[in-house]
Amino acid sequence: MCERTILTPKNVTVNSINQQLLQNIPGNPYIYKSIDTVIDQNEGVNYPTEFLNSLEFPGLLPHQLQLKVGDPIMLLRNIDKLKLCNGTRLIIKALQPHVIEAQIQTSCGKGEDTFIPRIPLITSEMPFQFRRLQFP
Repeated sequence: MCERTILTPKNVTVNSINQQLLQNIPGNPYIYKSIDTVIDQNEGVNYPTEFLNSLEFPGLLPHQLQLKVGDPIMLLRNIDKLKLCNGTRLIIKALQPHVIEAQIQTSCGKGEDTFIPRIPLITSEMPFQFRRLQFP
C-alpha cells in the first residue's frame, strides 16, 4: 500500500475506499473527533458545534477520523518541511488520545518513528471563520 496511490475526484469516493480498506485491517478502530469552534465567540450562538462538525468540503480535515494500528496513512498538511510534509506516507504503530505514533515510509525520514499531533486549521471558505483541531 505504501507504493501505490488511488486517485479519486470526490471526497465521497475517498471515504468509501478508506472504509473498505479499514475493514480489511484486523483490530478495532480508534475514532478521533475534531474540536470545532468559531473564531468570533459572538458567532457561537449562530453556529452550534453540531453544525460545525457536519461541515465537509475540500481542504478541510474530516470531523470524524477512524484509524487502526497498521493503517497506511498520508499527511495532508505540512508539519516538518524536511520529513513530515504534505503527501508523506506513514504506517500507524500506536494510537493515543492526543497523538499518533507512526513510522515514516517515504521521504528523508524513511524508517523513522514519529509522533503526529492534532493541528488547528482555520478556514475562511464559509461566510464565517472557524477552527478545526484534528490530525492531519
